[in-house]
Amino acid sequence: MKLSTLLPVSFTLLPSLVAASAIPDVAPRHESLSKRGGEVNYLTNCERGNQYNAYDNYPASYVAWYSNVDNSQSGQRPDSLSSEYRNWDAGGDYLHWEGQEQDIYFPDSGVTVQTHIDGNAQSRGFGDYAGYAYRPADGKTFNCYKDDSRTLFRWDPPVPDGTAHSILCWSIYWCV
Repeated sequence: MKLSTLLPVSFTLLPSLVAASAIPDVAPRHESLSKRGGEVNYLTNCERGNQYNAYDNYPASYVAWYSNVDNSQSGQRPDSLSSEYRNWDAGGDYLHWEGQEQDIYFPDSGVTVQTHIDGNAQSRGFGDYAGYAYRPADGKTFNCYKDDSRTLFRWDPPVPDGTAHSILCWSIYWCV
């Protein structure tokens, strides 16, 4: 093959190679399109279950923080779990995330996260923007998106609050 034949072919392939190297690492369908490996806060609703008494189960809500979103996709426990929250105006039901600010405290770090989920966020589709969360300690703002209530993790005793109640949580929103 002559050099003159190879030269035009190599110039034709060059743009394809350049374009292929410029394609970003896009997350697969049904995953967040966030930068891979960043921190994430999950706003969760959970069931607290007493391993010794099935009649002693109750609902609760938490924020689960993971330092790396990649470590939150297969049932792993969070790096930090907020205090337990319940909506006592609704008889001790799950926290109402939508339409009002919630100040969520993490006892292991002393950090508070404020959630600001839009009042109509539950009617939005999976992956749609739902509001934001703000961490005053370092001024960081997280964009929050509607999740599909997938099981995030299960934590059997011993649990952080020292009770005999396991914690089974579903992700309602994720914030990156």
